[in-house]
Amino acid sequence: MQLLPAPPSQPEPSTDDYCVLVLDLVGSTALAQQLPLHIWGELLGQWSLQMLDLLRGWGGWILPLQGDAALACWPAWQAEAAVGAAQQAHSLTQRLPLAQTLGQPLSLRAGLAAGKLTLLPHLEPRPCGLPLHLAHRLCSVAEPGETLLCAGVAGVLEVSPGQDGSILQLRAVPPLNGFELLQSGGAAFYRVLLPAEQLEGSEMKAG
Repeated sequence: MQLLPAPPSQPEPSTDDYCVLVLDLVGSTALAQQLPLHIWGELLGQWSLQMLDLLRGWGGWILPLQGDAALACWPAWQAEAAVGAAQQAHSLTQRLPLAQTLGQPLSLRAGLAAGKLTLLPHLEPRPCGLPLHLAHRLCSVAEPGETLLCAGVAGVLEVSPGQDGSILQLRAVPPLNGFELLQSGGAAFYRVLLPAEQLEGSEMKAG
C-alpha cells in the first residue's frame, strides 16, 4: 500500500499592530444608475488607478479593491502616512479628470482604525481583525469629504489629540453596529482638520 505524501505544513498566522484605511466613493450607487455603463466603468477605473498609485506612494500595503472602496494597511507607527494618504485621496477624487469633464462632482468618506491584525497565510497574506471592521464602520458614518479615526490612531499621531493646536477634532459618532460596547465605554473618535499638504507641519510624534 502506497502512502500519500503528507501535505506541506502551513505557516502560522502572524499578528502585529497595524493602521487600516478604508476609502469609499460617495454616491457611487446613484452614479452607476445614472451613467451609461461604459462611462461609469471608465470613471470607476480611473478613480481606482489613482487611488492605487496614491496609496502605494504613501507606503501603504494595498488590499484588493472592493468595487467603489479602497483598503490599505500600514504598520501602526506609520499612522501619519495613512492620514496623509486619506487626506490626499479626498483632493484627488475631487479633481478626477473624467469627473470634471462630465461635470460630475465626486467626494470620499474615509475611516481609519488601529490595532492588532492577524495575517492569514495565503498566496498573498490576508489580514483579519477588529481594526478592519472598525475602519469600515467609521468610513460608513463619515460625512462626505471627512476622515474619521479611532483613538488608537489619534494617540499615535499626537500626544494630546483634540487639544489646542491639534489637527484633530473630537467627533460624536452615531452607533456603530458591532461596537456598541466600545462606544458605551466612552470611546473617542476624531475628524482630521488639515488637508494632506499641511500635515507635514503639524505637531506629531516622531516616527
